Amino acid sequence: MLDSKQELVYENPSKPFVGVRFVLLGFDSIKKDKVRLKLLEGGGVDACNYGPDCTHVIVDKLFYDDPICVAARRDGKTLVTDIWIDHSFDVGMPVDSTSVMYRPLRDLNGIPGAKSLIVCLTGYQRQDRDDIMVLAATFYLTLLTQ
Repeated sequence: MLDSKQELVYENPSKPFVGVRFVLLGFDSIKKDKVRLKLLEGGGVDACNYGPDCTHVIVDKLFYDDPICVAARRDGKTLVTDIWIDHSFDVGMPVDSTSVMYRPLRDLNGIPGAKSLIVCLTGYQRQDRDDIMVLAATFYLTLLTQ
């Protein structure tokens, strides 16, 4: 028999964030409102503050070694960026939050020598291709903000 949380997810697949008690950190007010709304529409609950009731710490403009990110990892919280929200919402269920795609950036310097990186997507299809494009776009946007 499934526990009640799993049953809720399967009964309503349009609610990918059932069981997610989140806190949003590092967001500007406009983006924070948009992300919060998507999480609430998907069944998530705003924990308002970081604490024991929070299961997910979702960050923007904070780095991997930021004290709050270090604390979240130490406390066993799920630490992701808002890209995880978009992908989970799009597929209708939580995607793998441990993927490198959803981790906060290490810094704004990127990969040494990668400013002249050329990525070939030949042979990649569907989700793999989309994932590579998201990573490349994230890297490109990071370069623009330097």
